[in-house]
Amino acid sequence: MGPYLVRRLFAVLPVLAVVVTVVFLLIHLIPGDPVSVMLGPDATPTQIEATRQSLGLNRPLWEQLLGFYGRVLTGDLGQSYFLDRPVSRALWERAEPTLMLMLCALVVAVAIGVPSGTIAAAHRGSAWDRGLMMVSLLGVCIPGFWLSLNFIYFFAVRLGWLPAAGYVSIFTDPVAGLRYMVLPAFSLGFNQSALIARISRSCMLEVLQQDYIRTARARGSRSAWSPGSTPSATPSCPWSR
Repeated sequence: MGPYLVRRLFAVLPVLAVVVTVVFLLIHLIPGDPVSVMLGPDATPTQIEATRQSLGLNRPLWEQLLGFYGRVLTGDLGQSYFLDRPVSRALWERAEPTLMLMLCALVVAVAIGVPSGTIAAAHRGSAWDRGLMMVSLLGVCIPGFWLSLNFIYFFAVRLGWLPAAGYVSIFTDPVAGLRYMVLPAFSLGFNQSALIARISRSCMLEVLQQDYIRTARARGSRSAWSPGSTPSATPSCPWSR
């Protein structure tokens, strides 16, 4: 497992390099002057040129790209001029809520998706199967931002059960932290649970067609039969004795 993960991580590096390079080039192809936007409309040409020199934007494009890669490899992600702090510090400050939201959304997605897919596969062709797959189809099709806005409107604005925005560290106040995480976690987890439900159903149906499942059914195993069916008291297959 360890060597596999190492190989996968190294395989990601070329993809990241290509993505970063393409994004870097696209940013420079977009019309407009970022320095003018940063300094505002009242900036003088002298101030604009001085800022451009301090940022290195007056150098050739390939030098800017190589300089960027050199800073990234040394851990220097640059300075955020809108937040007025280093980018690495800004990322670290937002690491806890990001990781907590990711974890809570994953728990919601798995808690909804795996049981739904399993129940749908166990009741294949029934109303349970059609209903759960219809809900999963809606979960795939509904945009996440639209679902989030409706959650905020009903549960925060109309009912007042949950906060509409903000964050409280779960290590400071676990109850308040979970209340702030419910809406965003369900908004993100519901869409993912729809995909997990469909994948779980397909995997479950594939497993139910395996030879050992058919053998168990032929032997009269009650747990291997689909819900609603009654195994015979005496197995009918000759090798079951």
